[in-house]
Amino acid sequence: MIDIRNLLDNPILRHHEFPITSSKTFLAHAAVSPLPRRVASAISTYTQRASYEGQLEYIYTDMENETREYAAILLGASEDEIAFISSTSLGLSLVAAGLPWQKGDNVVIADGDFPSNIYPWLNLQSRGVQIKFIPKNKDGIVTLEDIIKLTDKNTRLVSLSTVNYISGFKIDVSSIGSYLHQKNILFCLDAIQSLGVFPIDTTHVDFLAAGANKWLLGPIGIGILYIKKKNLGLLSPVLAGWKCVQSSKSYTNYNLCFLDSAKRFEPACVSIVSLVGLHAALELLLEIKIENIADRLTALRRLIVPALKAKGYQVFGTSGLEQNSGITSFSSKKQDIIQLRNKLDTGGFVVSIRDSLDGNKCIRVSPHFYNTDEEIFQFLDNIPEVTSKD
Repeated sequence: MIDIRNLLDNPILRHHEFPITSSKTFLAHAAVSPLPRRVASAISTYTQRASYEGQLEYIYTDMENETREYAAILLGASEDEIAFISSTSLGLSLVAAGLPWQKGDNVVIADGDFPSNIYPWLNLQSRGVQIKFIPKNKDGIVTLEDIIKLTDKNTRLVSLSTVNYISGFKIDVSSIGSYLHQKNILFCLDAIQSLGVFPIDTTHVDFLAAGANKWLLGPIGIGILYIKKKNLGLLSPVLAGWKCVQSSKSYTNYNLCFLDSAKRFEPACVSIVSLVGLHAALELLLEIKIENIADRLTALRRLIVPALKAKGYQVFGTSGLEQNSGITSFSSKKQDIIQLRNKLDTGGFVVSIRDSLDGNKCIRVSPHFYNTDEEIFQFLDNIPEVTSKD
């Protein structure tokens, strides 16, 4: 068992658990995270075993069940509300394609969200569904007032990102979900930028999807789809295969009767390699506890934001620090952002460069719980002051 304080105070332990820390200061978890040692080791052990024993699915049945249990704990859900998917995009697409839409229905989404939570809904326009956009703003802010303003009697679903991938603004899931529940409007979340690092209240959430390759510290190619049990009958599986039916072991009994759980959205074998990695990653996060991780990310953001502002940079999504996440993005018209990113990269600091919501280039910083205060101070020391604030 490890905890955050012991990890941060023990360089040998930190380097062992997170090998990336031996060579780089990795501050880009909102993109694709490096694998913790225990995740990489679990995958390696599996592949070695598979080379001697074969890729026998039944060997890992208990591990698959436990991984589903871990995901359910993370979401305050039951195991039969969890399906494994290959990506956030696939999960949201399964929801969009599986609902019984009627011509004239509308869906509300946010201009400024990542495309994974845009295209599955735009694809419904050919079925007569109207798409309504919450207007984009530079801080990626989406409020309950925005939802109230755009929803009407024809609104069937609202789909939002829990955290904006550029500004880091974190929506109030509870208040928005409660309002939509009262209005009998379905609520869907793209949770890839918060699952694993901030608690999510799914009381009034109908659907949620998140890939494992960012804050969950898992491998690319697997993720979690949450479907509230009351919606299982509402959402039709648009993909069918031998694994998602009740008679999955009766190979000559062609009875298309779907499982009475979210596993009906798993038409075939889940990648065992990826599942092994996700199991190890979720075990690590639950061991450390999501509340502790959230507190750590909030503390790191409180180091980063004031320092960047003091140096004259525009920091996005800072209407209230308590509403934000592990993401901090900053820019300046007086600084060559691409050149600064290249300088940081040369110095061993891994950050992301993105187009901000106001159209300018920005640097996105997204540390995780294992990043030390000293790493943040060293990063900030490498950010030059600009002559004046934008």
